[in-house]
This record gives sequence, structure tokens and C-alpha cells, in this order.
Amino acid sequence: MPTTDISGNRSRTNNKPPEHMRNEFNARKYKSHRLRNTLLITFMVFAALLLLAAGFGFKFYRDAMQIKNHEEVALSYISGLSADNIIQDPDTAISVIPKVQAETSAANRLAHSRVWDTASVIPGIGDDVKNLQGMVEIVNSTSHDSLPVLSDTIRQLVNTAYDQGNGQINLRPLTAAGAGFAQADKSIQMQSEKLKSLPYPRIRQVQNVYTEAEKQFSYLADTTSNLNRAVHVLPQLLGIQGPRSYIIVAQTPSESRSGGGLIGSLGSMHADNGMVKVNDFHPNTEFIRLGVINTDDPDGIFSAPLHFGFDIRDLTAYPDFSQTAKAVNTCWQRSSYAGQIDGVIMIDPVFIQEVIKISGNIRTSNGQILTGENTAQFFMNDIYKTIPVYEQDAVFAGVAKQAMNGVFSKMSTKKIMALSKLLKPMAEQRHLYMYTFHADEATYFQGSGLAKEAPDNEEKPEIGIYLNQNNPSKLDWYLHRKTDITHTSTATDGSRTYHVKFSMTNVLTQSEMSGLTNYVLGQSSNFTSRGTALEKMLFYPPAGGSISNIRYKGGGWQPKRAVFNGKHLYTSLASIPPGQTVVYEYDVTTSPKAKTDLNVDQTPMGWADPGVTFNDLTGNNEQ
Repeated sequence: MPTTDISGNRSRTNNKPPEHMRNEFNARKYKSHRLRNTLLITFMVFAALLLLAAGFGFKFYRDAMQIKNHEEVALSYISGLSADNIIQDPDTAISVIPKVQAETSAANRLAHSRVWDTASVIPGIGDDVKNLQGMVEIVNSTSHDSLPVLSDTIRQLVNTAYDQGNGQINLRPLTAAGAGFAQADKSIQMQSEKLKSLPYPRIRQVQNVYTEAEKQFSYLADTTSNLNRAVHVLPQLLGIQGPRSYIIVAQTPSESRSGGGLIGSLGSMHADNGMVKVNDFHPNTEFIRLGVINTDDPDGIFSAPLHFGFDIRDLTAYPDFSQTAKAVNTCWQRSSYAGQIDGVIMIDPVFIQEVIKISGNIRTSNGQILTGENTAQFFMNDIYKTIPVYEQDAVFAGVAKQAMNGVFSKMSTKKIMALSKLLKPMAEQRHLYMYTFHADEATYFQGSGLAKEAPDNEEKPEIGIYLNQNNPSKLDWYLHRKTDITHTSTATDGSRTYHVKFSMTNVLTQSEMSGLTNYVLGQSSNFTSRGTALEKMLFYPPAGGSISNIRYKGGGWQPKRAVFNGKHLYTSLASIPPGQTVVYEYDVTTSPKAKTDLNVDQTPMGWADPGVTFNDLTGNNEQ
């Protein structure tokens, strides 16, 4: 009810809640404001983070595009820095180096900013960022450290006169260039290995730049390595440290032996401080009568079905050229040409064809013009159809002598560059061997891969696949080979596993057979027939590795274990009639020490293409 105060006035009703109710209301009000403020702050922080992320993402994307552009321009400049371009126009070629440096420096600054360092630890993109950062740093370092040394050294060679007349070659500029090429080679090889070791990127745009960088670095590394090898081996080969005499062995892969083919003739070359003379070649008939040179065949690998006599003809049955070189010298010393020998060079028609590309066409004694395109086919097939057997050795000897003399006469920078590019691939494919008996010179002969051995390097794994024709013939010209290598897994210890598929197809047709003699087709016998290649196969695992699960189809025999020259291998026999194919498949595991993918070392064919294909099922780059 309303109340009246003592003055008689009416007062309002007292609706004030109790104290505990007021406290509860105030608490609820405080909580409501706190929740509102918290939500507001959270929203503002989230909005700020979104704006920051958007800004970060935009800057990251913008930087990435700029880095990509800088790297692509730099790599395009590097692709033009070939030895050929520097020779033709050294000033123009070398003038691009400051441009390369400007592009790589700009890319490097962007790639190592705080944004990119932060991004390198973000899951999902971290490896791509690390790849790009590493790649940019490597290209930048190379452009400032290695390219100037390389270009300056090549420029020295370009501005030098080598031909001093009367067949004398000035070798001093080559030796002077050795230090520069060695420095550039060491640096570029190291950077190339660092590039390959970067985590493989998943973002397509980064993959594209990385692939191009690998391509250009691989080319640059090969160019530098080849030049370094050439400027060291050529002066030593040509007698800068004193007179040198070499046996030159001519062999033909048309009748295969592990390291090449049947030896047809031997010649010699004398060099003294750049004065070179290639002497006459002598047919193998002069050396056959000197008897057996080596019988190191403990497991009887070459005892059947065709028994190798290991006179001069069969000395390339050894996959280790060190063994072949020593045996050839032993034979030479039994002949009337005996004397001081400093090394052995072995060549085949494919190498002669490449030399003719450098030194010019050659006309044979019967009027045939041999070029850089038809020489291998002529000596490995056509000669047996057009030249009588008793004249064939003389024709080959004459061309080999002329080609070898030609490549060392009127020496020029262009020839040096051409030879530098020729030595490595010809030696890797066993079309060329260069072996020295001087220990102090061996580093740039057999030590740099110019005299192949059966697989012996755990860090650079190879399988060995070697053929030995057991049907005396020239049928290996018709035997086309293919090798597919597929990387299937990598173990935790670093060893890698591959699947290898090796096939041989006899492409000889019945119509061709009608026009060929038994000298080409082989004699019919109790173990083969005319036109059927009969190959004694040697399969070597990589050094420190193994071969397993060998399977075969076609005319193959069950592989057997053997030991040859201290190395373990498998042997088999394969019979390949015209039009037929024999296939061997097996798995290969490398040593845990392997640093490169598996490669193939094989008996050379009648052409430069080794017929090898690489695949990768592990998600990495194809080789």
C-alpha cells in the first residue's frame, strides 16, 4: 500500500529488490559485456590475421613470380654460354655474365627475405620453398664464382695460335688453362650435386624452374668436365712431358667381345711435345702366330661353345680394359715392332666416324667417300659386301691412319672443343679407350673414365651387360639391343632397387641373308645355324650390390654364377635367330653408398645411341 510521510504527502511504493538480487543481476550484466568484448576482440584479431595472411599470401605469390622470372632469364642466358658460342663470338657470349649475375642476385634477395624464411617451415609448402631458396642460392653462387673463371679460361684458349707449322702443336696454352678449368670444374660439379640433393618440389611452377635449372646445370657441368679433361689429357697424350709412343688397337663390334669386338689390326702413334705421327697399321694375322697372350679364365667362361684362344683377336673379351691394355702390350713386345710403349689406345668404326666429322671426309683406296654419317656402317657391314676379305684390313688401316693423323694436324680451338665433347661419350660407350702406363698421368686417362672397367664404383652404380659372339661372324651389326631400367624403391640404408629389362633382337631378314656370305652369317655347325647370333652373356651387378630374380624368355640359357678377374657375375648363352628376340629381366640392388641412379655399362654397338631408357616409380624425377 502507498504510504504518507509526516508532512502528509503521498510517497511512491518501494520496489527496490533485495541486495542478493542486485548482485546476481550485476554479475550477469558483467558476464554479458565480457563475452561481447571477447567476441569482438577475437573477431578483430581474426580479421587482422586474415588481412595479414592475405598480405603475406599476396607478397609470397608476387615474390614467387618475380623469382621465377629472374631465374628463367638467368638460365636462358646460361644456356647460351656454350663453348661453341664462346668460340664463335667470345665478346658477345661473355658479355651476358653481368646480366646473369644481376638476375640471380635479385632472385636471391627475394628468396631469402623474412617472408620466405617463415614460409620454409610451413607444412605443405616448406619443401618447395626450401627447394627454390636452395636453387636460387646455387645459381647465384655459380654466376659470381664459377662462370667468370670458366669464360675467362675459354677466352684464353680462343685467342691462342696452336698450329706452329710442320705438324707442330703448341701445347703450352692448354697446360696454362688447366688451373682455371680445374677450379671451375670443381665448383660447378659441387653446385650441381647440391642442386640434385634439394627436396623435390610439388608445386608445378617450382618443378618447371627446378627442371630447367637441373638441365642447364647438367649441361654446364658436362661442358666444364669435358674441357677440364681435354686440357689435361691432350698435352700429356701429345708428349708435353717427353716423347710418348702408343699402340693403337682397331676393333670391330660387328663381332662382339665384352669390351668391344674382335681385334682386326694394330698400329702405333708417336708424339713428342706436340709433334704427332700415326704410323702404319698391321693386320691381326701378323700377331696371331705369336700365340696365346693370356689364359686368365678360371671358371672356363670362354671355353664353350666357342673356345676363345686368347691370341690377339680375343683380348677384348675382358670387360676390364686394364687387363686388355697389358695383354696387348705383351703381344706387341713379342712382335718385330717391340719397343718402349707408354700406353694403349683402342678405337672402333663409330669413333673413327666421329673423328671424320672433325677432320673431314676421307676417300678409301677403292674410291668410297667416308663421312661423319656413313663410316661406321661401311666398316661394320658394307665392307664385307663390297671389298674382298683379303683387302678389308688394309682399307680399314688406311682410313684409321688418315683419320687419326687428320684430327691432330692443324690444331685449333675449334678442334680442341670438338675433341673435348667427343672423349667422354665415346669412352663411356666403349668406342674409345685411352690407357697410360705412366702412374703420374693416369688421373686424366683411365682415372677420368677413358678406359672403362667392369663395375667397380659403389657411389656411381652401374650394371655390366657384355656380349661375346660365339658364332664366328659379323652378325652383331644386326643385333639391336634395348635396356629399360626402372627405379622401384629406396631402402632406409640408402640402397636402391631397380628392375632391369634387357632385350636383343636379330633384325636380319631372309632377303638380306641371300646376298651375304658365310663370313658375315657364320658357318652352320652343331650349336648354331647361319644368321643366328650366339652370344656368351656376362651380367655384372653394381659394385657392392646384387642381382636377383633373373628371368629370361626366347633362346636363352639358365644364368650361372661365375668369377672373372676377381669380380662376381652371372653368365648365360643366348641364341637369337633372324627375326627373333631374347629378353632377360632381373632386379638390381645397389650399395647403400650409391649417390647416383643406376647406369649401364655395355659392349658397344655399331652406333652412338646406347639404347637405354630410365623410368622411376618412386615419384622422383626420371633420369
